[in-house]
Amino acid sequence: MARCPLCSERPAKRFCPAKNARICPVCCGSRREVDIDCPSSCYFLQAGRAYENDRRVPDPELAAAVQHLDKGFIHRYNLILNAVCLTIHEERVTSSWLVDTDVIEVLKSLSATMKTLSSGIYYESMPESGIRASLYRRVKGLLDEFMQPEPHEGLDQALKVSDALNILNFLTLGAIVNSNSRPRSRQYLDMLAEMAKTTEPEQRSSLIVP
Repeated sequence: MARCPLCSERPAKRFCPAKNARICPVCCGSRREVDIDCPSSCYFLQAGRAYENDRRVPDPELAAAVQHLDKGFIHRYNLILNAVCLTIHEERVTSSWLVDTDVIEVLKSLSATMKTLSSGIYYESMPESGIRASLYRRVKGLLDEFMQPEPHEGLDQALKVSDALNILNFLTLGAIVNSNSRPRSRQYLDMLAEMAKTTEPEQRSSLIVP
């Protein structure tokens, strides 16, 4: 049996679609979503995700902020939560390099921007990365639309800055706990892709809960 082209030591037993070659199980397990940009359709990636329970540890302050939200929060802002999630998914479709870490950092940047807006000294925390900047502008534009004086269809009133911050905190925590610690993880993005296939609001909201 041929040797693994990545380590040149162990037998190459698994076909890796990212490398278009067979690699050893050890390299597959230790290097997937690290220096191997695994496609979401890979059987071994899916099996690994099902087996592992490697979740990111959220910032305690962020987790506490979300825990303080009342029980009606998801129902009240279901329209906006779904709209942001679907917007992130649409950006992923047009930007194949987008990974979970990009989404998390964009949501944090948007939160930082909203905090300055609530303080009265506005400063936009635009990410430097082109990929992140594109997603930032897309989600920011959506939130700006919901914050217009005239209430958006489906909402009783315009979105307040404080509520936008709560939404961003909720989504950030959801992205963190539904991803993993690998730098090229798209576990959260794949979850949003599954959400996008559903049509019923009840099904969508059940997928965005941290």
